Amino acid sequence: MDQFWSQFSSQGQFNGEVNYTPTIDLTAMNGTPPDVTANVKQQDAQSGEAASMAATGGKKKDTASRSKNFAQDEDEALCSAYLNVSKDAAVGTYKSYWTRISDYYNEVSRNPTVRSLSSLQHRWGDIQKDTARFCGFYSEIVRRNQSGQSEDDKVKDALQMYAGIAGSPFKLIHCWLILRHSAKWNDWLAKEWNKGTKDKASVQDVTQDSPGASGQEGTGGSNVPTRPIGRDKAKRLRTSPAGSSSSSSAYINVLQKIYEDRSKYDARVEAATIEEAQAIATRAERKLALQENLISIQGKQLEIATELLNLQKEDREDRVMSLDVEKMSPWVTDYYIRKQKEIAARAASRAGLSDLS
Repeated sequence: MDQFWSQFSSQGQFNGEVNYTPTIDLTAMNGTPPDVTANVKQQDAQSGEAASMAATGGKKKDTASRSKNFAQDEDEALCSAYLNVSKDAAVGTYKSYWTRISDYYNEVSRNPTVRSLSSLQHRWGDIQKDTARFCGFYSEIVRRNQSGQSEDDKVKDALQMYAGIAGSPFKLIHCWLILRHSAKWNDWLAKEWNKGTKDKASVQDVTQDSPGASGQEGTGGSNVPTRPIGRDKAKRLRTSPAGSSSSSSAYINVLQKIYEDRSKYDARVEAATIEEAQAIATRAERKLALQENLISIQGKQLEIATELLNLQKEDREDRVMSLDVEKMSPWVTDYYIRKQKEIAARAASRAGLSDLS
């Protein structure tokens, strides 16, 4: 494989960063002699180039296009190829299995960039490792079964836990959405988790099975996390001193940050509620004061109107009392004399009440 990448670096072109680090010893797993291991890798690379040339009509793809990072649609096509291509028991070889995955990928992928078999193996190793690790965090969030938590809240908490422990955000959520409900993916994930629970207590990477034994699960060198920690282990992590281990310390820090964020949110909600209640009370007091002022003004207006009516009534009575009835007709004279007597009686009555008071 070193020879395969050295031919591109000698041309002075930037081919992208390669993060894939093989962790499977092919010699120890399948008994291949040390002097044959390099030939096996070289044959895999050559078969990938042959598959790429067949998909492009016999033309060898351009070196620069092979170095581009995988796009989202390419990741989705690779996940689809993994789920739809099963290991043929009759053939039963790792090389043949990945050749068929490469053929399926190049058939369904709409991206113009053609990927070699080796490139697909490297990319699937990264997808398998990171997605399996995220599945572990998501399973831990689901296991807590927090009341009132929606599916979106669970995914957000799992993403936050992944970023806090892994030190980088999870960028393969589109792959997880494709793989999460697949029986093939979940069966493989369960096997890896079951292997990890035998002698490992915290979340860590485990080495995948050899290609000859589990060819359909993926390429060698992929690392996946162990099964999510149990309820008792989670309690011990929360009560253990900080710095007992790097994994538990990071896990506790994430939990503490989530708790602090929730506490700050609750405090903001409580403060906003108190402030809103005070604002409502202030508005109610102002409204009551305005209503009282309005009633007072209306009372004064009523007093003024009453006083005005009394003045008008007194003015009319004064005019009646000042009339010269001798110049009027007899019947008109009788009317005004009677009115004058009534006015005089009312005036005497008011004067008497005033004296009594």
